[in-house]
Amino acid sequence: VPAEKGFKALTITKQTELVAYGLEGEKAPSLKFNKAKHLEALEYHKMMEQPDTVIIDVRNAYETAIGHFQPPEGGAKFLDPKMRNSHEFPKWLNAPETKKQLQGKKVMMYCTGGIRCERATALLHQMEKVQDDVKTKGIYMARGGIDRYIKTFESGGYWKGKNFLFDKRKEQAGTKVRESSTENLDSSLKTFCCICRRPWQTYLGRYKCGEKLCKVPVIVCKECITENRPKDRSLLCPLCEEGYDLRNLPLPNLKAEREEFLKKVGNLDKNSLEPMEPNAKKRTDTKEWLERKANKRKRLCTDSPSKCLFIGNLPFVVTFGKIKHALGGKADSVHWVVDNKSKMFYGSAFVRMTSVADAERIVKKANGLITNDKAVSSSGGISILGRRLRIGYVSSQKAKQISWPEKEPEKDHYPPVAATS
Repeated sequence: VPAEKGFKALTITKQTELVAYGLEGEKAPSLKFNKAKHLEALEYHKMMEQPDTVIIDVRNAYETAIGHFQPPEGGAKFLDPKMRNSHEFPKWLNAPETKKQLQGKKVMMYCTGGIRCERATALLHQMEKVQDDVKTKGIYMARGGIDRYIKTFESGGYWKGKNFLFDKRKEQAGTKVRESSTENLDSSLKTFCCICRRPWQTYLGRYKCGEKLCKVPVIVCKECITENRPKDRSLLCPLCEEGYDLRNLPLPNLKAEREEFLKKVGNLDKNSLEPMEPNAKKRTDTKEWLERKANKRKRLCTDSPSKCLFIGNLPFVVTFGKIKHALGGKADSVHWVVDNKSKMFYGSAFVRMTSVADAERIVKKANGLITNDKAVSSSGGISILGRRLRIGYVSSQKAKQISWPEKEPEKDHYPPVAATS
């Protein structure tokens, strides 16, 4: 992505949901036990040619308006939820009319890059396990989403129009589609300027629907913008013009359905409240599980003590100062472990302690060993930002091969960030 088209800054915030369905915590569908299948672009393309198949666009309606899949005649049936935001998708999926269209069908889903499909397919998978009025012949999603599909099919394949993007690129189309289209319009899409009704398929400016509860982006053509016609209060999106509304539909009772799902699947893991695979090893014997964990920690301490320690499970936003503080202020150097190819930091580091005695004390504390008949750490381990660290000795020979900094790093010294070309 050219620098001028990318985001200006990276902002990281804590969210209860990656895709905002309003189904967080105990109400959330299980991603871990989602049985939906990922299909590569070529497989996904071929499946669109099959009858008894439906394909669902799990994006917002304003994204679908400027581009979506159009399967061939006799192939999959295209379903557009026509939602203003992701909160409305569970309501649409739970509607009796929707379930009727999915009954006995292969269900395909797609989105921009695949993230929204992970959650959408998990939701449908859980619903069909506990609801009698929705049973499919399989749930499928496009690996890599629209992005990978149009990079595979440069002429477009069954994709029509443009892929809506949320960065400054705004939209994406296949290479050959861009080269062959001077006005960049697709006659198969019925998308118009919301003011003059001229065919238009690009979002210019930041114009929004004037309805107070809507506020989705609307299409305004270049001529209307030049003539200064737009006034947000008077602009209406196609859904508001039509009077289409999913907001008042009921959400599926996922908490109750989730509990029912766990009962039906059986093999309940009482520690995580998640269903286990039929052949999965149960963790219901808490004592046995804790013994295995304790033995694993002891193995980290079997090497000969040395000043050099390996530390794993570090948070990505860690600094040398946080590590030094967690280790009782006795660390004097750090070497961040990065991937050989990507040069990215993945949460591991070598740390040099001020003495072997300090290193021994930290290893024992980190692994909950007993010293002088008292637990070295009553909390059981050493943590940074809520992540319990894995700490063990590094052999003297290995320590000599590590490139240590010439002087002690600053407290706000972060792991390296991979350079981009």
